[in-house]
Amino acid sequence: MSAITVIINPYANRGDSQHQIDAGLQALATSGLAFDIQLTEYRGHGAELAEAAARNGAEIIVAAGGDGTVHEVANGILRAAEGSEGVASATLGILPVGSGNDFAWGLGLDKGVDLAIDRLRRGQTRIIDVGYVEAEGFPAHYVVNILGGGFDSQVNIEAHKIMRLRGFAIYIVAVLKTLVIYYRNPHATIRFNDETHEFDMLMTFVANGPRLGGGFIAAPHARHDDGLFDICLVHKTTRRDMLLMIPKFMRGAHLNHPKVTMARAARVEIESPEGFPSQADGEIVGNDVRRMVVSLVPQRLRVIV
Repeated sequence: MSAITVIINPYANRGDSQHQIDAGLQALATSGLAFDIQLTEYRGHGAELAEAAARNGAEIIVAAGGDGTVHEVANGILRAAEGSEGVASATLGILPVGSGNDFAWGLGLDKGVDLAIDRLRRGQTRIIDVGYVEAEGFPAHYVVNILGGGFDSQVNIEAHKIMRLRGFAIYIVAVLKTLVIYYRNPHATIRFNDETHEFDMLMTFVANGPRLGGGFIAAPHARHDDGLFDICLVHKTTRRDMLLMIPKFMRGAHLNHPKVTMARAARVEIESPEGFPSQADGEIVGNDVRRMVVSLVPQRLRVIV
């Protein structure tokens, strides 16, 4: 096996990113770096391929796709490292060719394929924290960017149904649709830092990075390596107020909104007997999650930046 394994999601950005992937592979080939290529075929396959590559000695595993591909590849790397301490042995690289690329944006890696290949050539790295997610009734997994519960996760579910649009337009249409169809504001109990918050939840974010949904800055002060999550609790409000909130979230200007509570913590518990939809890095955790715990694992993943 080569030192570099490139895991490609051929369906990234609804299958419209193949030309970017081809350009990236051509640039990588001319760089003199030896690499293997593997294609994902189904949901979860990227994690399986990455875990196998890491266990077989790959030094760098590149996720060629969007946030979903990054999520899977990172999970594979981290699974292979379970039982060990410190930083996982394999390094995550990113070729950002998805519809959102929010994790890449948070690390300054969303400027195109040429920059991503240049970063791979240089090999400069940054060690980041990750979150470990335990949701009752669902498999445990890691989150590298943002975990959400409530309205935002329904937006994500609706976005996956939209096939004719590309990029940020997908998320804008999904938000507007969700404003019409989403009526759930489950009563939730959220615990962190020895505090208990009980409220009717519109949505909650546990953020390791700042942005989600291709352009919504949920946690503008979040950093991937500061040892804490940024937590954003959004209380039930009117549809008119929700509509007015959208541009604020696009600018990260919602922090002082009366329906928003911000905090920082390394461990978060979320409970709701009514259940709520949840997503991690844009991947659906479940439609009816009732309890979950998100724990920060500091300095666990090395990323090429």
